[in-house]
Amino acid sequence: MSILIVEDDAFKLSAIEAAIKDRWNTKIEVATSLRAAMTTLEERSFDFVVLDMAIPSHTSDAGAVDTYSMPIGGLDVLLFLAENGRSEIVAILTQHPTVEYDRRHVPLRDMVRTLHADGIPNAVEAILFTETGDWKAQLLATMEVRS
Repeated sequence: MSILIVEDDAFKLSAIEAAIKDRWNTKIEVATSLRAAMTTLEERSFDFVVLDMAIPSHTSDAGAVDTYSMPIGGLDVLLFLAENGRSEIVAILTQHPTVEYDRRHVPLRDMVRTLHADGIPNAVEAILFTETGDWKAQLLATMEVRS
């Protein structure tokens, strides 16, 4: 299974990678900004994407272009996949109980249904990331069904 993780928070990224690697011996690619995610998706396809919705526009490397906070940057990834008829399966994984969408805050439990109603089919699960690790079982179960 080929996996792309779109996540800019080092703590969350490390936890996600560890959870996946504990279950599967697979190659994982990482994008820490919207620009990196889009470039990676334009170059190749994946079986599964773990997507944080709040990602910066660019990486914040020394001397790099100024970054911009993108509280709904992950939506651009979902729109790109949908508009291009891509088959990647996406699990949204965020530490926020709501996601800003269409100028309103949608409860995480309603996010997938809301996206599907608007013709954005790739998202199959929206998971709340918590430090207790309850998210792991939900993410791994979603990936297992899709593998």
